[in-house]
Amino acid sequence: MKQSVIINIKYFDKSIPDYETHLTAKDFQRARMQRDYVPSKTRIDDSSMYNPDRFEGDIINPGLTSRTVKSFVGEADPTNITGIMRNAVRQTYLMWTDARIPYTISSQYSSYSRSKIAEAIEEYRRLTCIDFAPKSAADQDYIHIVPDDGCYSLVGRVGGKQPVSLGDGCIQKGIIIHELMHAVGFFHEQSRADRDDYVVINWSNVESGLQDQFDKYSLNMINHLGTDYDYGSVMHYAPTAFSKNGKPTIEPKKKGVEIGQRVGFSENDLYKINKLYECPQLEISPPDVPDEEDELEELKKGTTEIHESDGKAKNTIRPFRVTTSKPSTSTKATASPSVCRDKRRDCEFLARSGHCESRYSSKFMEENCAKSCNKCEVKCEDSRSWCQRWANSGMCTQAIFKDYMRLKCAKSCHFC
Repeated sequence: MKQSVIINIKYFDKSIPDYETHLTAKDFQRARMQRDYVPSKTRIDDSSMYNPDRFEGDIINPGLTSRTVKSFVGEADPTNITGIMRNAVRQTYLMWTDARIPYTISSQYSSYSRSKIAEAIEEYRRLTCIDFAPKSAADQDYIHIVPDDGCYSLVGRVGGKQPVSLGDGCIQKGIIIHELMHAVGFFHEQSRADRDDYVVINWSNVESGLQDQFDKYSLNMINHLGTDYDYGSVMHYAPTAFSKNGKPTIEPKKKGVEIGQRVGFSENDLYKINKLYECPQLEISPPDVPDEEDELEELKKGTTEIHESDGKAKNTIRPFRVTTSKPSTSTKATASPSVCRDKRRDCEFLARSGHCESRYSSKFMEENCAKSCNKCEVKCEDSRSWCQRWANSGMCTQAIFKDYMRLKCAKSCHFC
């Protein structure tokens, strides 16, 4: 009988001195092995992003207000028809050289939080040319990821050590991606000049004195880099942002769409990042193949499922035993359909967001989300070099390993 234990997630410990560290290979390995299941329509609580004392809730550039944003973003020549509707920084000095963003991460974060930050950074590496690189001694300008007061960032490269706060309520992949996208150089989606064609602002529901948090910027200041208004952008306000009564402050005019998702990039988000930094056409590939010893160790530990509703984790502890029995071949005739399936639990969301057809991510999606992208072709092969060795030890038939072996070692286990 399975034994289940409910444990609290510890995100950080502020009693520990805040010194600068880097993410490790273990952090990225843990991110791959313990990726949480977040259904595409999950409404993630992002209330920590809407601080009324900050510009648009989570932007802290010094002196930036609704009155000064014009000079910050920069006026374009009004006669230049290409200089319209940009929600990215206009000045090149606010962009990061060669798309490389040096970073450090606070020592106060728990291993769980480090893995979630690693998961978000890995998304940038896979789907854009943005390189969040460990800060070197030569780097004077860099971001420091720290658990301060809520979620916030500066927009673009401002010089020196600039904080990206991921505090209480911020350790979600989509929220982390959002704050890092500010650092890359982007404002919020609903600030676009054309937003009133797509959304309605319910001013009667907006907290008194916070109306300027819904300002939009002129065609000469904002450029959407050639994209349509994106309801699905990870940079869009949530429906109840700055609400005084819990009712929607911003509603889409188009029926059936949702705004304010905090699951991950939209297709337009990726296009705009790659356009702004003039990224080459990317050959998207899955994450690096993990080390055999590390992967076996993670399987021994069992699996962890995070529940968004209560912020707690259910840790299912399973017994581990390696035998020397030969792998079973009884499923050979019926198992092949299960080989062709999604390898990620957010595939449905990614497919609906257009990643299956994207020139930036189609190869990655075909490899990892074949079912959601309707790219199913049964391939009888192993994706790990150690499959035959594990199969010979009897792991094909053991409950703790069977799903993994069916997915990664179908050939050695005779599952196809």
